[in-house]
Amino acid sequence: MRGARLRGSWRGISSALLFSTLFLLACDAGPTGSGQALVGVTVIDGLGNPPLKNQVVWIEDGRIAAIESAETWQAPRGVQLVKLPGRFVMPGLIDMHAHVTILPIDDNGALVNTMDRAASKQVLATLLAFGITTVRNPAAPAEDAIALRDQVAAGDLLGPRIVTAGDALNRTAATFGPFVATPDETTVRHEIQRQAALGVDAIKVYSTLSPELIAVAIDEAHRLDKPVIGHLQRTTWTEAAELGIDAITHSAPWSRAYLPADAQEGYRGTLRDRLTWLESVDFDGPAIQGMIAALAEHKIVVDPTLIATQTKFFGDDPRHTNNPELHLAPELCRDIWQRHSFVGDWTPDDFARAHAAWPRVLELTKKMYEGGVLLTAGSDLPNPWVIPGVSLHQELQLLAKAGIPPLEVLKIATHNAAVALGLDADLGSVEVGKIADLVVLATDPTVLLKNTRAISQVFQGGRFIDPSAVLSSLE
Repeated sequence: MRGARLRGSWRGISSALLFSTLFLLACDAGPTGSGQALVGVTVIDGLGNPPLKNQVVWIEDGRIAAIESAETWQAPRGVQLVKLPGRFVMPGLIDMHAHVTILPIDDNGALVNTMDRAASKQVLATLLAFGITTVRNPAAPAEDAIALRDQVAAGDLLGPRIVTAGDALNRTAATFGPFVATPDETTVRHEIQRQAALGVDAIKVYSTLSPELIAVAIDEAHRLDKPVIGHLQRTTWTEAAELGIDAITHSAPWSRAYLPADAQEGYRGTLRDRLTWLESVDFDGPAIQGMIAALAEHKIVVDPTLIATQTKFFGDDPRHTNNPELHLAPELCRDIWQRHSFVGDWTPDDFARAHAAWPRVLELTKKMYEGGVLLTAGSDLPNPWVIPGVSLHQELQLLAKAGIPPLEVLKIATHNAAVALGLDADLGSVEVGKIADLVVLATDPTVLLKNTRAISQVFQGGRFIDPSAVLSSLE
């Protein structure tokens, strides 16, 4: 992935349609160049630094060739000048939890372990239109995921560049996702070897694996130079951090071990039990504080996927179930959400408890941030009511509601993610030499974070993407 670029043409879009502003040629004398220069923009670099006003961002050969004051920059001959006064340029967003290999369901409600190509294609294009230029696909049928990743990289499909895992390793197979049964050391090692030979970028381990098998998975994956992503519960986050896992997903560990003794009896870790977990756990006690310290010390990446928790805890709320942007999700996903919700059997009392417990989820996220844990942003699409593209912007607003400053939230969704993927030499910030994955905004996201939705242009590897045209093509 390092240094990877999307290949392909401008897909036939005429230069007259590329921008609503005027292209001008630089003067005939002096140095020559090529590409486009975005003139008069405010640069939000993704590193947490204060925005720089009235800048020029010159894009050449797919990378950022210069960032200079518009007052002093001398345009090389041949560079197209795009005047964008009042606009804001930030790095392309990175969704660290996007299951872009969309799976249909059978008559029994179980996911079929074969990708629906049309739905996946729609999701990828939608994500890019929402300024998401890179995704991590954290669990998927390995062959389908690799093929999708490579087709995007070759320019055959429009979408974010993809870093992908394969089927998730679990003690037993399951019907609600792409899982493979690995109940012992031999099957764990063989499955990781199989996926590595196919070409996955990472290995995903799941909730019922014991600490002993998590240790085996980490050993085998690292031997093959593959990072390990964990959706954990039987193995605690503290144990996984000490074992050397690379990344952990979701908003809380939900493990019995973190509960006080009197709350552990009868706790099974179901979705409804998670309300008990939130009601009982002591975030300032030694167990959770030790967990946070271990995550920070071992530099474990955590993507909280707050939006995927909120859509469950508020699964009775029309703002999710009747969201006016539901049409942006493939019909296949909308049908699954209507027929099979994780909270379909919840009572009004369950939802009332969930609503009351929700601030505790945000509180834990804030404590991890304050404790020095490297956070990233992920949506966990296509969970129920998690809309492609829209959901990552909702995730950013939830991180802000947790008490994280806007500039830091933008860093979490760009630079932190690139660091987590090992791609920060090329992606994740607006810096000279980096790949030109950029989002141009009409309004300032540092004043109001929801302004990340005010997208006027997207660049991926220097290639212009018209968000409106992309979304219109999907209707």
